[in-house]
Amino acid sequence: MGKMAAAVGSVATLAVEPGEDAFRKLFRFYRQSRPGTADLEGVIDFSVSHAARGTGPGALKVVKSQLNLCSVSDHDALRAGLQPVSKWQAHGLQGYPGFIFISNPFLPGYQWHWVKQCLKLYSRKPNVCNLDKHMTKEETQDLWEQSKEFLRCKEVNKRRPRSLLEKLRWVTLGYHYNWDSKRYSADHYTPFPSDLAFLSEQVAAACGFQGFQAEAGILNYYRLDSTLGIHVDRSELDHSRPLLSFRCWPWVRTSLWSPWRRIKETSPQKVPAIWMKTIAKSNERG
Repeated sequence: MGKMAAAVGSVATLAVEPGEDAFRKLFRFYRQSRPGTADLEGVIDFSVSHAARGTGPGALKVVKSQLNLCSVSDHDALRAGLQPVSKWQAHGLQGYPGFIFISNPFLPGYQWHWVKQCLKLYSRKPNVCNLDKHMTKEETQDLWEQSKEFLRCKEVNKRRPRSLLEKLRWVTLGYHYNWDSKRYSADHYTPFPSDLAFLSEQVAAACGFQGFQAEAGILNYYRLDSTLGIHVDRSELDHSRPLLSFRCWPWVRTSLWSPWRRIKETSPQKVPAIWMKTIAKSNERG
């Protein structure tokens, strides 16, 4: 194991063969690195004051994103569990128009609120989940109610079978995404949650997209040892509307993410990777 850790090199040493996807190669570089051994010099961490860690000639410049402060009233922000827009910390990257990174705009306790909604409410039918392929709708009607007793006795019997909620990996909302065809279908639709739609409307308005109406959503559920595979969001029919990504974790969690839609035959050093870190303190359970 010591040799494996020592073998992890610098991102600057990565080379791309003709026709190779640089984003995929960079993704594998960080995913295969053991904790504490990866070279993070080229990774952008918005949580530190200087933001851009890279100092070389190709280093990306972090810029302050201008939000529309008048588009969301303090009352509507409060209804969505958000801080007033004037208090949000928003950044962009020079050379990547349209990318906006907002550091935790939620009021204390509201990350937990949305986590609860995802576990208790949005996992219910008629929404679609990964378990539907192997189970009937009746069996997956209310995953929280079916799982909560198993979760409570987890420490008593660690060898017990996993509950349905622990097997949950994704849920689709509104227009349901077809994982086989990689498309959305007009004839596969259920009502989109009104509270999540309202939250999305406020965040989109603050970013300059007035009148945004959320029509489809994918919820990803992670265990502590889970990772999100490399992918590109390109199934949406209207690319003039924003893609919103909310990350709520009830524990300390980090991940790498890139704003590029598609990267081919380019240098990995030019692919921006972003270090995301979200902390929801236990005294903010609300």
